[in-house]
Amino acid sequence: ARRAVYTGLGTISALAMLMNGQLVLAVLLFVYGWFWTDVVIRSAISRRKDDIERTLPDFLDVLAVVVSAGLGFRQALERVAEKYEGPWADELRITLRQMDMGVSRRDAFEQLRRRNQSEQVSMFVSALQQGEELGAPIVDTLIQIADDMRRTDAQNARRKAAKAVPKATLIVTSFMLPGTMILIAVGFYYASGVNFDDMFGGS
Repeated sequence: ARRAVYTGLGTISALAMLMNGQLVLAVLLFVYGWFWTDVVIRSAISRRKDDIERTLPDFLDVLAVVVSAGLGFRQALERVAEKYEGPWADELRITLRQMDMGVSRRDAFEQLRRRNQSEQVSMFVSALQQGEELGAPIVDTLIQIADDMRRTDAQNARRKAAKAVPKATLIVTSFMLPGTMILIAVGFYYASGVNFDDMFGGS
């Protein structure tokens, strides 16, 4: 709906500017109308994914504690999901609703994986299904998943930091260093009081 509204407004505004002879502004409005919604949606998806991946390890720790206290996995999942807010809790409530409607646990979690293009969610679902197939204790599986996710987060953070250093160096080299040299040269020029016209034979 938002895409339709922005596209329509952008197109109408672009036509109005084009009729007034403002071609550049018309092109900008047209591009804005057609692509701005996609930019906003992708940004929201990225923020949502980051929120889920940040919440998931702590959620699994709490879930493991509740399961070890004696509740079944399904009941523990409902109890812990009630205590959380945000996109991950919303996804879990959808999964639980699907299971209430008769969808098998495996299929419900498979749909959870498909709804979220997240490596950590995929890891959670895969480990949960493998643990169920192999008969591994669910508490140990949850703790192991949380530990693996934290290691993955640490590795991703190190990779991002390693990528940020060359970018920062490039920015400093391309913009800040020349700007600094120009400021130093201008400062010396005004501070020294030297008449460069006389030095080069000017009148």
